[in-house]
Amino acid sequence: MKFIHSDICMLCDEPGGTIPNLCEACSRELPAVREPCIACGASTPTHVDLCGACANRYPPVDRTICAVAYASPVDYLIGRLKFHRDLRVVPTLAGLLQRAIASEPDVDWLVPVPITPARLRERGFNQALEIAQYLSKDRGMRITRSVHRRNRSEPPQSSLTNSAARRANVAGAFEARAVLEGHVAIVDDVVTTGATVNALARCLKSAGATRVDVWAVARTP
Repeated sequence: MKFIHSDICMLCDEPGGTIPNLCEACSRELPAVREPCIACGASTPTHVDLCGACANRYPPVDRTICAVAYASPVDYLIGRLKFHRDLRVVPTLAGLLQRAIASEPDVDWLVPVPITPARLRERGFNQALEIAQYLSKDRGMRITRSVHRRNRSEPPQSSLTNSAARRANVAGAFEARAVLEGHVAIVDDVVTTGATVNALARCLKSAGATRVDVWAVARTP
C-alpha cells in the first residue's frame, strides 16, 4: 500500500506495522463486525446474509463493507480525526479500509459523503474526502465532487439517536450536479443507522449509477 508509514503505533507506542501508525498486534486486535449484513454492514445472526430490516426491504445501497466495528479503540482514532483535527489518523483509517476492500474490484467513481459548507468551515476538512483521496492514490480510482450536500441548517446526525429522525434529517439532503454512470462506492468514516448513505445512494442512482456500494471504516454495533 502506498501510504506514509510511521515508525510508532498511535495506540501503544510500539514499532509500526503494515497499517500506517499501527503496530501489527494493535491492528489484529481491533474490533470486527461479526457476521455483517451484506446490505447495511450491521451484525447479523450467524450464517444469515441479511439482517431483518434489509431482508424485509432491501435498501438502495447494494453492498456495505466496513473495516472494523465502532468500539474502543476505533472510536478514539476517529474522534482524534473528527474532533481534534489530527490528520495523522487519515492514513491509519484509510489503511484499514484498503485492507477490507483489497479483494473488491475497482469502481468507476468514489463518492466521499459530502458535508455542508458551514460544517466544512467549522472543521476545516471533510474526513470522508481525506480517506477517499488515499484510496484514490492507492488504487487509481476517480473521485467525483459533483455530489453536494444541500446548504440547509440540518442538525448533525450524531446528535440524533432515533433512526426515523436520522432518515428524516437527511431526506433530500443531497444533489448530483452531473450524470454518474456505472459502479459507485460511497466512502465514509462511520455508518450508524445507514440513513445518510442510503439517502446518498438514492441520489446517486437517480443520477445514473447502476450499482452503489458503501466502503466505510467503521460500523456501529
